[in-house]
Amino acid sequence: MQRWTELASLVNILLLSALLACNQGHPLPSEESPGVDRISKTPPAAPKSLIHGTFALKKYEKFPFEVPSHVINPRVMGVFSSYVQGPGGMKVSDESADVELMVMTEAQCDDFIHGRSAESVDAIEPSHNHGVRITLPNSHDEPVRYFVVFRRSAEGKTPISVYGDLTAEFGPSM
Repeated sequence: MQRWTELASLVNILLLSALLACNQGHPLPSEESPGVDRISKTPPAAPKSLIHGTFALKKYEKFPFEVPSHVINPRVMGVFSSYVQGPGGMKVSDESADVELMVMTEAQCDDFIHGRSAESVDAIEPSHNHGVRITLPNSHDEPVRYFVVFRRSAEGKTPISVYGDLTAEFGPSM
């Protein structure tokens, strides 16, 4: 009987040693997840004023801005209005003062400037008084450069005066 007890104790010691050895192995290699899968809560970036005032529009005018990396729900918000100088210095806000507002990526803006295309992320049809709420795609690992572009809706020699109060807002970050 004593021999069975010694044998049982020896078996228990061997089993316990084997279990401990199994738990001390090397960790399994893990694949590196792409950056888009890594989510960390960071405070939203402060809003950036894009335009706050009046400017003369001959053909087009562009205003650059950058969306920081890892931003969910970036957007351009605000208002614009436009007018031409009428007789006696009167401000005339009608179809003759209509302008189009477009938000473009860097590549789209380059195509637009060189006459290759007028595609945009989003646009507001020609108007002389309009509210603006344009939502942009989420940014990922890199910041994204955009341009707010105003252009005349019709050819003309009289400059159009445009008042804009536009802000880029950056929602919560990923």
